[in-house]
Amino acid sequence: MTNVDTEGRRCLSFTVDGPWAHFRRIDTTTDKQTYRVMPRTTVAGLIAAILGRARDSYYETFDADSSAIAIEPTQPVRTMQVPMLTLPTTENEIQQADGVSGKTLVPPEVLEAKRQRRSFEYLRDAAFRVHVVLTDDSFEEELADRLGINGDGPRPVYTPYLGKSECLAEVRDVEENTVEAVESADTIDSIVPEDLISPQPGVSYSIERTPQYMTWDGDGRKTTQFLSYAYPPDGDSVQVSGVPASQVGESTVCFI
Repeated sequence: MTNVDTEGRRCLSFTVDGPWAHFRRIDTTTDKQTYRVMPRTTVAGLIAAILGRARDSYYETFDADSSAIAIEPTQPVRTMQVPMLTLPTTENEIQQADGVSGKTLVPPEVLEAKRQRRSFEYLRDAAFRVHVVLTDDSFEEELADRLGINGDGPRPVYTPYLGKSECLAEVRDVEENTVEAVESADTIDSIVPEDLISPQPGVSYSIERTPQYMTWDGDGRKTTQFLSYAYPPDGDSVQVSGVPASQVGESTVCFI
């Protein structure tokens, strides 16, 4: 959970959607399966792309002491398996073309031997409502400007996408609200941390575990914490019992 006290704070909300999405599960190997809900770390990357931030430059802005994010699936979960030909590009398999400046190629013998058909799992018609609270006022103000909070529409620096660059997405329905506390909620529109869920007769929901925070360790980025949460596979609300939550506009959410 986030360490940020969100009550009374400014919250920026927007919907991101697209016909395809793929959030690569990191606990699988051969089959490229997808998480059902956009991970928090992917939301951070999307916001950084909207602002044009460089890779690995924004992790501290989205840590537990600096940010609170709620993710609200708004469409039923539908997946599709798509077989694709792939080619590993390990060291020495990509070579410089003789006599051609700046061009690279993969030798035909490598293409013939290592080209593989892999099965990718995609989400179809994915849509998520994202609510963001940031303690960095200048970062938050820049995000509000890029989202076009004053009515001129989103102006992302880089093209938004959902997990893979082929999965183009659109940012829409931007709002600014003040977060209000809800002492005890019976339904929550966003994902709900698993430790807040108590099983109820006749109530079902799906559970998954995704990266929550990440950092840069000098050689690359690494996940520092995971989050297990419940989500509604039908795009509706999660039924809970007496869970503390927050009100953001018309949505009742749990910030993570």
